[in-house]
Amino acid sequence: MGNPFASQSQSDPIPLPFDPPHTVTVRKLTGRECDAAQQAHAVAVSGGGARHWATTFRRMLEGSLSDKVQVEQAIRDPLTGYDRYSLVRSGLVSWSYPQPTKPARVPATSNGSFTVPGPDAVDDLDDEAVDFIATEVLRRTKPALFHATEEDAERAQKELSAAAPLA
Repeated sequence: MGNPFASQSQSDPIPLPFDPPHTVTVRKLTGRECDAAQQAHAVAVSGGGARHWATTFRRMLEGSLSDKVQVEQAIRDPLTGYDRYSLVRSGLVSWSYPQPTKPARVPATSNGSFTVPGPDAVDDLDDEAVDFIATEVLRRTKPALFHATEEDAERAQKELSAAAPLA
């Protein structure tokens, strides 16, 4: 299994295939962060979350919502069941862009007695970037979701653990 501490699982910089030469660095989620990402997804689904609404609506109109191929694709998608933004917010360590990965705190009053969140670069990411970063975080957190067999998953986890520098 490797080192069980999420804070010590930081990746090397991962090239962004859609925006060279930029990179991201991610880490494995803690158990609580993983639970929170699943809870956020559950809340979004029960509340009619918008993530796949356009596709779902089209399928409803076409009468193919129960299409077996669609169901199999959803089951095979590692991100199914996880809120992408929760994965990105928890697992993104750094990136090569000038924007901070976490919102800055801006004083709300002239005396600085309390603060409000500043601009949030994660909220400004396009869909492709959110998918990519969330997938890389989940790849480190739940490698079995990306492999056909448990042996493949264990081998991949050992490789990631061996390559991860200690914090």
